[in-house]
Order: sequence, then structure tokens, then C-alpha cells
Amino acid sequence: MMVKHHKILIFSSGSGTNAEQIIRYFSPKPSVEILGVYSNNPSAFVLERAKQLDVSTHVFNREQFNNPADLLKDLQAQSPDLIVLAGFLWKIPTHIIDAFPNKIINIHPALLPKYGGKGMYGHHIHQAVIDAKETESGISIHYVNNQYDQGAIIFQAKTMINPDEDPDSLAQKIHKLEHRHFSEEIEKLLLVGHKQVNLYTDGAASGNPGPGGYGLILEWEGTPHKKTHSQGFIHTTNNRMELLAVIIGLENLKYKNCNVKVYTDSKYVSDAVDKGWLFDWEKKDFKNKKNPDLWRRFLEIYKNHNIKFKWIKGHNNDFYNERCDFLANLAAKNSNLSEDKGYTIN
Repeated sequence: MMVKHHKILIFSSGSGTNAEQIIRYFSPKPSVEILGVYSNNPSAFVLERAKQLDVSTHVFNREQFNNPADLLKDLQAQSPDLIVLAGFLWKIPTHIIDAFPNKIINIHPALLPKYGGKGMYGHHIHQAVIDAKETESGISIHYVNNQYDQGAIIFQAKTMINPDEDPDSLAQKIHKLEHRHFSEEIEKLLLVGHKQVNLYTDGAASGNPGPGGYGLILEWEGTPHKKTHSQGFIHTTNNRMELLAVIIGLENLKYKNCNVKVYTDSKYVSDAVDKGWLFDWEKKDFKNKKNPDLWRRFLEIYKNHNIKFKWIKGHNNDFYNERCDFLANLAAKNSNLSEDKGYTIN
């Protein structure tokens, strides 16, 4: 018997056409095993589809889903390489996301970041897209994080919207895109994978505001390759330099869909993302918030990768933090400092 090298779990709440397509796609491929189909809906037709294809099924309720001692243990015992949400309607709890970092993906029937969030599914999305008189829609395959539909985008495909389009006809177009691309992108993730990058950053400003700079180190795990970068500015703030260091580091990544762990001693930066403040600021167009130019720039690059922040205490003998601090302060003392135009605007 040939050994299976990659294992998938599928979560679905409804009919399960995507789930069935995924199962059929991988059935003849000995390198991939579908461990089972999980559903929160005991009446979901996806369960019947799975049984007909000899795939095990599991039904759970809200209490089991939210209890770290229940469903999570079952999932961990199976050690899936990927958990695929194929029409699954519940928000994944933090304890499951943390247990499977960079291993949970979802398909969304619209072009994120538009038409995402709570309540945006199925017919509701297609109606909203048509009501907004959009000329195109599509699918977004993305990593799952703690915010609805805000994980890093892995892949998107588009379709044009006709002037006489209705939600049903648009849904048919979207289903075709899903069936054409979802399984292929899953296979790429399993067999090719994505690069793990560590980004170490620090920023400084003498006088705050005053002369300042940032320093960063990019490290590709499993390789000896590292990259450093720094820059100084005539007049800026510490927070702007902390944030700019992260932005420049991410902008220096050649490929999309990297798994990036950002190490920073800035609570301003890490908390804004991890606690969801940034996404609330964005909804309010950054009204009365500082550094909107940099935050908008950050959001543009944030959607291209799967990013996690790790706060570290500054000036605590951490090698990379101390090195980035040295680079930032050295850059701030450069005789040829740049103008931080964004600070002038603010």
C-alpha cells in the first residue's frame, strides 16, 4: 500500500459541491489523502456526498466546536497538513487557528477585500455585488486568521458581470471558477508550499519627533540567506519608523504568499494588527488617527502574505532586536537624511 504524504480535512456547512470536487480531484493522487469531511450541520448534503465517495464524516455542535478539549483534540490527533473550508459558515475559534498556523484556508465567492466579513456569504454576496453595479466579481482563496475574510490572499480569479446579471447567474459563474481553481491551488500549497520568513525590525527617533531611522533584517528559514536594510530621515517619529521598518521589509519580499513572522518591540504596531484596531480604523478612513499614509501602505502589502506578529521587549539582549536598533540609530545619524513626507502631511 502506497504511503500518503499529505493529509487534508474538509469543513463544510451545506450542499458540498466544492467538497465533492476536491475529493474527486485528489482521489487518483496517491500523495494526498482526504482524512474526512466535518460539518456543523447534520442535515448538510455534503455528508451524503462524502459517504458516497467513501470519505468519513463527522458532525459537531457549537459547544464541541468552541471547546478546546473536544473537537480540537480530534483534529490534532489526525495531524492534517491542511484544513480546507469549503462553504463552512462558522468563524474558526482562535484556539484552532493557533493550533494549525498557516494550515487553514478558505474560499470566498468575491474579490476580497471587498464583500467580506460577517454575513457575507452565498446569495447575500452576489446581490451586494450587483447592487453596487460592479463590472466584475470572482473568487478569493485565502488563509484564515482571527478576522472574517482578512487572512492573506493566496489566489484570485475574476469573471465579468453582464448588464443583465442576477444573483443566480452570477453564482453559476462563481461556482465554475471555484471548481476550476480550488483543488489546483490546494495542491500547490501541499506540494510546493510557501516560504517561511522572519522579519526583525526596529525604529528610532531622537527627540521624537526629530531625526530618526529604521533598521530591519530579513531571514529565510532553512537557508543562510539574510538581508539587512536601513534608512534615516530628517524629521519623523518613533512610531512612524517602527511601522515603516515593517512595511519596507514586507515590500522587499519577491514572492507573494510568504508565511512571515514579524518581530517588533513596538506595541503600537503589533497591537494595532493583532487586536484588530487597524481594521476598525480603516473602516472609519483613519479619522483622527495618526500615520494614515503608512497604515494604508501596510494594508496593501499585508494582504499579499500570511503575517503574524511577535512582540519582544526592547533593549533586552535580543540579538536581532539589538542589531536592528543599531541599524536604525546609525541611519538616523547619517549626513544625508531623507525627508519623511508623510510626517509633514500629518
